[in-house]
Amino acid sequence: MIKTLVLLAGLIWFAGVSAATNLAPDFALIDHQGRFHQLSRYADQRAVVVFVYSPDCAASTAGLPEIVSLHQRFANSPVRFMVLVPDSGKTRADLAELARSMNTDTPLLLDSSQLVSDALEFTRSGEVLVINPARGDILYRGGVGLYQGDPMQQALAANLPGMSSHLHYVVHSVLRGEPFIDNPSPSEGAPLVLDQLDALAEQDVSYEEDVAPILIERCVDCHRDQGVAPWVMDGHRMVQGWSSMIRETLLTRRMPPGQIDYDYASRFEDVHHISDEEMRILMRWIETGATRNSDAEDPLARIDRRESDWELGEPDLVIDFPAHEVPASGILDYVFVPLEIGLTEDKWVSAYAFDVDEKSVLHHVIVYTQDARQQRQNAGGGGSRTNFGGYAPGRGHIELDPDTGILLERDMRFMIQFHYTTIGRELTDRSRLGLYFHDSPPDHVLERTALMNGEFVIPPGVREYPVTASTRILEDSFLYSFAPHMHYRGKHIRFKAIFPDGGEEKLLSIPNFQHNWQMVYRLREPVFLPAGTEIVAEGAFDNSRFNPINPDPMQEVRWGDQVWEEMFLTWMRIGAAR
Repeated sequence: MIKTLVLLAGLIWFAGVSAATNLAPDFALIDHQGRFHQLSRYADQRAVVVFVYSPDCAASTAGLPEIVSLHQRFANSPVRFMVLVPDSGKTRADLAELARSMNTDTPLLLDSSQLVSDALEFTRSGEVLVINPARGDILYRGGVGLYQGDPMQQALAANLPGMSSHLHYVVHSVLRGEPFIDNPSPSEGAPLVLDQLDALAEQDVSYEEDVAPILIERCVDCHRDQGVAPWVMDGHRMVQGWSSMIRETLLTRRMPPGQIDYDYASRFEDVHHISDEEMRILMRWIETGATRNSDAEDPLARIDRRESDWELGEPDLVIDFPAHEVPASGILDYVFVPLEIGLTEDKWVSAYAFDVDEKSVLHHVIVYTQDARQQRQNAGGGGSRTNFGGYAPGRGHIELDPDTGILLERDMRFMIQFHYTTIGRELTDRSRLGLYFHDSPPDHVLERTALMNGEFVIPPGVREYPVTASTRILEDSFLYSFAPHMHYRGKHIRFKAIFPDGGEEKLLSIPNFQHNWQMVYRLREPVFLPAGTEIVAEGAFDNSRFNPINPDPMQEVRWGDQVWEEMFLTWMRIGAAR
């Protein structure tokens, strides 16, 4: 026994000087409940524990109950537990069923691309990483080490009452700031099978044939001359230079921007989405040197410049907005400006686009219509008005379904709401609105309705402040699109329909809301909503210092017009079912 204690003391001292020599990359995945998890967003925690699970591995299956138990045991401590599942045969529904069978809310993360498991350099099922999320240090890599059978484990168990595993002891030590035995418990799991990556490794990935087509399909619309992205994908050399950043944005799901939960992606048109296979191809190319065939033509270099400044081509009608002088500093109120449309007959809008001059200061534009009656009502306040559409970052143009349209009557005018923010230098904005018309009346007339809750008070420092909103559909209708809007503290939002018969349907989930990308999500097939259907939005705000764009986590936050205040608002396009 004395020899065992001496050995343990020596190992503990050695661990104290050798721990934390490797770094874990930042990563993000969605769990079995549809919630977004990113390693760096847990920087307030002392540790994040990541366990890689394969259902066909005995050691992995034996270790999972211990992870679930420790998750519950340390629920009120600054440590988070995650289970990573890179099995290509599993779905998120399978993981939800596994969680139900174990009666746990431990996050089960489906690594369907297998890229996160590979980036974390897992080699065996049942392996564990203990990571300091603030710095990315790997504090421990090894097995769970259940205290059973092994002499060393039995010795530890005897000297550490109440401990159930070596991982339990490691977490306990990290939380107390104490040194620990680094790795007496290697993972005994089977070799980790990353079959999707293994299959790709046997193929040659070509920049010209494989990589460039993905970039053209998924990235170039923004990463082009005069696009909204900060750099231009105009050739191989530029992409190669930014390849490490591309790798980081793929692992953290930061790009493409405005991503929805990928389980919903097939339901929507024009969503910013990238498939698992496309991500694997890009990552494989980057990790093998990001090279090209110098004898072949560069597909990115031959992309034609847009013939028009308008994303949808030349409009049928252009509305020039008045020039706005934006000062260098100060808080700017909303500005309402009436503009005549100048129609001589009724027109049906099929699409609209904004040509934004100064994107850095134009926070949003909301376009309203006013008929003659509305112009007379509340004339001193600009008249009553009907919401037509708007611009926000990431929402530069809107195309409607081919058989739908928005009616502009010939006696209508626009009432435009402008909101500018200051950036430290004076600017003049001269933006424009382009309208595209149907040649004949469409089958369905679209209107906008809103989900809104302005009765919230977000306390200082809170990481997850839930807010809900709902609206009831009064007549049989079709739902065509969503346009959610929150400010800097918006964290996530999801939508569901509750039908009159009590049935429910999940409609959309945005697990990582990004204020800088206020998207419109248009359904491929409109959803029928019987009269009496309730649409419910469930979301949350993050007012903590770990929200990277939070302007001030010490402030209590309420509804307000400015970006440092908050909104919980979603516009929906609906049309009566006739």
